[in-house]
Amino acid sequence: MTNEEIQRVMEFIIKQQESFAEGMERMRRSQEMAEERIGQLETAAVHLYNAATDLNNTVNELGRAQTDLTVKMTELAEAQAHTDQRLNAIIDIISQGRDGKSQG
Repeated sequence: MTNEEIQRVMEFIIKQQESFAEGMERMRRSQEMAEERIGQLETAAVHLYNAATDLNNTVNELGRAQTDLTVKMTELAEAQAHTDQRLNAIIDIISQGRDGKSQG
């Protein structure tokens, strides 16, 4: 091999090495960006999990409140029925006191 051929081979190897080094630098930057995005995704996943947990707790509280409301509505309906019975009894007493005749 002549000096000129050796020189060309060495230049070729140097260029290949430079190209390889540039490729490695691009890969390093790409890896850094990927790690940053993964970190952001992990943070988003934690926030999403916390939000889902909060939502689940709120739904459970709403269910308990709905159950309490159902009980209270049942009690109210029973009290209303009792009030209606007592009111009817008073109306009957008043009607009997007038001999069943309305004044008017």
